[in-house]
Amino acid sequence: MRISILIIFLFHFQQSYGQYVSSWYNTENGLPQNSVKAIVKDKYGFIWLSTDNGIVQYDGSVFTIHNKLAVTNLHFENFYGNVLNDSIVIYNNNDENKILIRKRKVHSITKSTFTRTFTKEKFNFLKRISKNSPESKYGSNTKYYIKTSSGKYSFYNNRIIYTDEKNRQTKVPIVTTNLSNIFLNGEDTLFLADPKNRKTYRVDKGKLTTLTKATLFNDPETKIYWQQITGQTFIINNDNIYLLQGYKNDELQLKFLITYKNFGNQFFNSIFYDKDFKRLYLGSVTKGLNIVQLTQFFTAQKKIHFVDEVSSSSIPFNENTIIDPYGYEVNKHGLVKNHHFGVNDKHFMFYDDSGNILYKNDDDVVRRYKSTQYTTTHSIHFPGLKGFFKSADQFAVSTTDLTHSYLHLFEDEQLKTINTTLEFTGFVNSFLQYNNDEFLIGCSDGLYLGRLKQKIAAQVAKEINVKNIIRTSDGQIWITTNKDGFFLFRDKKLFKMPLDQNSYLNSAHYILGDTHGYYWISSNNGLFRVAKKQLLKYSENNKTPVFYYRFTKNDGLLTTEFNGGSMPDAYSLKNGEFVFPSMEGFVFFDPKDIKAYYPDKKRIYVERVRINDSDITYFSKDLILENNYKNADIFIDIPYYSNSYNLRVEAKIEGQDPDWQQIEIKNERKYTISNLIPGNYTLQLRVQVSPEGSYAYRTVKIKIKPLFYQTTAFKLAVTILFLFIFIVIIYTRTKFLQIRNRLLKKKVSNIKIALKESTQHLEAVKNDMQKESEYQKKLIEAISHDISTPVKFIAMMSQKLIDVREVDLQKEYFDSIHQSSEELYNFTMHLKEYSDLFGTYDVYEKHEYPISEILMAKQKLFNEVSKSQNSRIEIIGKGNIYCQFNKSILSCIVHNLVDNAVKNTSGGIIYIIVEDNQEKITLKIADTGKGMSQEQLTYYNGLYQMSMNEDIIKFRNYGLGLHMVIYLVKKMYADISFYKNYPGGTAVEVNIYKNKMNGKKNFNS
Repeated sequence: MRISILIIFLFHFQQSYGQYVSSWYNTENGLPQNSVKAIVKDKYGFIWLSTDNGIVQYDGSVFTIHNKLAVTNLHFENFYGNVLNDSIVIYNNNDENKILIRKRKVHSITKSTFTRTFTKEKFNFLKRISKNSPESKYGSNTKYYIKTSSGKYSFYNNRIIYTDEKNRQTKVPIVTTNLSNIFLNGEDTLFLADPKNRKTYRVDKGKLTTLTKATLFNDPETKIYWQQITGQTFIINNDNIYLLQGYKNDELQLKFLITYKNFGNQFFNSIFYDKDFKRLYLGSVTKGLNIVQLTQFFTAQKKIHFVDEVSSSSIPFNENTIIDPYGYEVNKHGLVKNHHFGVNDKHFMFYDDSGNILYKNDDDVVRRYKSTQYTTTHSIHFPGLKGFFKSADQFAVSTTDLTHSYLHLFEDEQLKTINTTLEFTGFVNSFLQYNNDEFLIGCSDGLYLGRLKQKIAAQVAKEINVKNIIRTSDGQIWITTNKDGFFLFRDKKLFKMPLDQNSYLNSAHYILGDTHGYYWISSNNGLFRVAKKQLLKYSENNKTPVFYYRFTKNDGLLTTEFNGGSMPDAYSLKNGEFVFPSMEGFVFFDPKDIKAYYPDKKRIYVERVRINDSDITYFSKDLILENNYKNADIFIDIPYYSNSYNLRVEAKIEGQDPDWQQIEIKNERKYTISNLIPGNYTLQLRVQVSPEGSYAYRTVKIKIKPLFYQTTAFKLAVTILFLFIFIVIIYTRTKFLQIRNRLLKKKVSNIKIALKESTQHLEAVKNDMQKESEYQKKLIEAISHDISTPVKFIAMMSQKLIDVREVDLQKEYFDSIHQSSEELYNFTMHLKEYSDLFGTYDVYEKHEYPISEILMAKQKLFNEVSKSQNSRIEIIGKGNIYCQFNKSILSCIVHNLVDNAVKNTSGGIIYIIVEDNQEKITLKIADTGKGMSQEQLTYYNGLYQMSMNEDIIKFRNYGLGLHMVIYLVKKMYADISFYKNYPGGTAVEVNIYKNKMNGKKNFNS
């Protein structure tokens, strides 16, 4: 009897959903309390929950708890009111407080302005019914009523009375023993199920109709859930959940939603179905909220112990079933039959042209014959078998010797006669016949285009690991890779496609095209849908936007991880269903039944803000922030109950951001501003509302208050103050100048005196400048003079080198040139010291040094020159003699005296003698050369007696060198004398006194 009743009833409801995804929410993940008493959706799309610890608003992402209300308790009950009129009312325990939900806000209503749902009449209590469930309790001493648009139904003493708007009463001639079985359909029609007598009563404004047919409504196993504000009635029968669709042809119409196992053990008290997002909300008395996502995705699972559900290749078997290499035949609901093919490679499976099934087992291609119902087999052995392929009428087998891979193309499906063999360095992963003569080969090291007639394969793209080559139903050819994204192959060129926002499509598996203008792409993290025209336009212009829609567990998939790399991978069945392999089984779905969800462009609200982590507040058009704010979270409230990955929200601040910035959607949908200086800003927000990429826009004016010194009034006041101060300063300055002018007249004489002094000072400056100029000339002349002899010597030796032919002489001349050049180089490295000769007043060093350093340096410098004149230089001294005289001056003196002696000595000896006694150091340079004339001796000795250095430098009858020596000797407070040397030559003696002044004056004093 029960079976026949159910068969009859199947004609009156539409089966809609099978599998579903269930998510529980409680105090550990968002709810304030685990007792969900009522559920309703407002006219703006937001879900509201009634709990024992406040009212909860849900937008699909976050539960917003309203428990800071001006009420006596937070134990809220059922919802009342009218959703379309934006008037949702809820009471707390004992109707102590009334809350109005309107315009997405919660308002407390004062007691003097609201009626109660539970009152005391003269002889009994009166309580309103707005919701019904198996958990509802009804007392015998309470009069209950249901308020409708045309009147009300009252229930008392097992009787029903209808009262219309004019207060006319109609007694309904039936007995009500269980109010848990009543519900409304529409505004005014009451239904009452009578399981005992298998009848259903219909009362329309007091008029009774008895439905005698046995249905699920009056089945003793049925439980009824009804809520007046939502207008929804649910029938629960043996864990099957049905939704009342209406009343037609004297019958109640039901829609099957899901089968929920162990429904009665969850203690559900309230149910709401959101048809826009195909979600079922189940509120439990003790366990919280269960959100069930109904889906048109079906994952076929075998559910055999110790057999995994991982799926790869398969082929269609019947109109709505498939078979895999193990022999499991499944449809979208699960296992149909096990054909016992055994354990085989899961990645390759085809039909041959005779309908026989081919699959891979180790190094064999196994053929199961259709003629024997696939019970008999024949194997073909290929050493090193890697895979085999079928594309159009071409069969191919790939093998490897671990050094190279080989693709063998056969003449027919028997796989006996090889037509062509091609060799590759990478592994062959995929194969597709491109045209009658050409074919594409996907390898681990690139993509190749082969030609059958020429028996060659040319590489089209390298450094990509090709996973699959797919020709979709529209004729387009796609290349998927293991980590390099996916490509369109057109006109023998590759066009790289854009990735999704998280780059999951970097390892896309397979692509199928439906008849509704979309491609479906499987990946390791979700199933993607994209408009065909967007990808094809992108291949022509890579500035064209592409919008992917991602399906995940939230949409009904058991896993987001699909499988790829098998042949074949995905395909469509004759009934229009697509089949994709995944880690949890084969996923079946009909593309036309899968809905992509986008926000309603009219249901996007920007009205809430949280400043500096404080409580959330509302604002209207403009958001005003104090100047000391740190950050402000502006919430984008969107009732969106699908996967937030597909919610694309972008923002930019005019004048600050040149481009739109996508907001990362996490738990809260918000845009955070910080570090904006005081001023006025315009925040623009846009939300994608269609698969084509159209947007809905929202604008928020933001004003950040300035500090007092940043206000216009303050700036104006400061400007006025500065103007006033400026005027005062000008006036004061004028008076001051007048007074000062009078004083200046008195100071004319003083100024004249000052001018005179200035003139004198300028004269002194002029003299100093002349001295400085003369000093520069002296410096240049000194340097030129001191390097002339070595340079002249090098030039002379170079000429001799040119003229001479003997090797020994050439070597000797080369050595002389080299030695002189090196010493000349060393000399020039110390030219900086010459800058101190004439300008310095300090004739002493800070530390002592041996005089022998200077003497030996000069000996080396002039040694080669003297050799060229058959002379030699000897140094005669008693040990190391140390002194603190200015090293640069002493070096210059020795240099010029030795230079003069070398020039005038040929075939003789130049002696450099240094002696030290208590008072002075005596330096003597004597030569055996031609010597000075008496006139020259008299001249130089007389020159030393001059008092002004200018006279010495200007008087140059006998050259610069000795004049400079005399000048420097006087600078050092020393004595110099010139006399004849015996038996020949000239001797020059310099006495340098250890006592600085020694009663003498130098030219600088």
